[in-house]
Amino acid sequence: MRVTQTMLTQTNLKHLSSSYNTLARVQEQLISGKRIQKASEDPVVAMQGIRYRTEVREVDQFRRNVSEATSWMDLTDSTLNEVTEAVKRIRELTTQAANDTYESSQRQIIKSEIDQLVEHIGSLANAKSGEKYIYNGTKTDQPLIDMAALKAFLADPDADVDSIYTGGVPTDSGKISFEVSKGITMQVNMQPETIFGKELFEGLHKLSTMLNKPDTGGADLSAQLATLDTLGQNLITERAELGARANRLELVDNRLQDHEIIAKTIMSDNEDIDIERVIMELKSHETVHRAALSAGARIIQPTLLDFLR
Repeated sequence: MRVTQTMLTQTNLKHLSSSYNTLARVQEQLISGKRIQKASEDPVVAMQGIRYRTEVREVDQFRRNVSEATSWMDLTDSTLNEVTEAVKRIRELTTQAANDTYESSQRQIIKSEIDQLVEHIGSLANAKSGEKYIYNGTKTDQPLIDMAALKAFLADPDADVDSIYTGGVPTDSGKISFEVSKGITMQVNMQPETIFGKELFEGLHKLSTMLNKPDTGGADLSAQLATLDTLGQNLITERAELGARANRLELVDNRLQDHEIIAKTIMSDNEDIDIERVIMELKSHETVHRAALSAGARIIQPTLLDFLR
């Protein structure tokens, strides 16, 4: 077969073009840090990458859910602690007022402080996490307690406790649950009927009314201590349950952290380049390309036009 100058030129240009394509591919890998730029380059790697990325996004979302649930529970525990302290203070004031040597004016002073503490408890019942009320069940867009109605309730001995609730007395108001892992949901809210139910405000209202009556004896007030103890114990029980949930949530978060590290490592192994190997490959292709250019310059013979310039 006769080899012509045209054939040599075309063959040289074809191989130089292929060499340029190889250099471009390796350079793209170095720039992007990824093995492939298009799914067609390696469909298996691309499909596995989609699966691994989906898994990483799921873990990220679960961790965001855990973070929001933790924030919700921390605020709940903080407010429950304040309610518990307020009930303790009310008990101390009741014990103090149960002394028969106290005059009605002195008990009025104690009543004023107790009323302020009751209003404080009402404001805690309207605590919010972000824009959501945390103690009104699924009705997170409205407060649990009407503060103006609560003040009127304390001032009226015959008032109905139902009037202080914005949406009526809470009964099985609903649970709010977050999905914190695949197939695992956790309740983040506390039921308002178990914390800020009728028993709490009725007991405190009765105590406030008794302090306002001049004929109330020390024994009558001492009898209210048992009610306050029951209310305090109920709050402690609810906080214990909340603490158990928070501890489990912490364990779930630790597991999600480990899962996230593993998932990202697998995803990186699947699609990220070994930069040292790619740099060596680039140097090798550069050497081959320069050699091809040098060889082409020697093989392609000058033409008559080159001498006519």
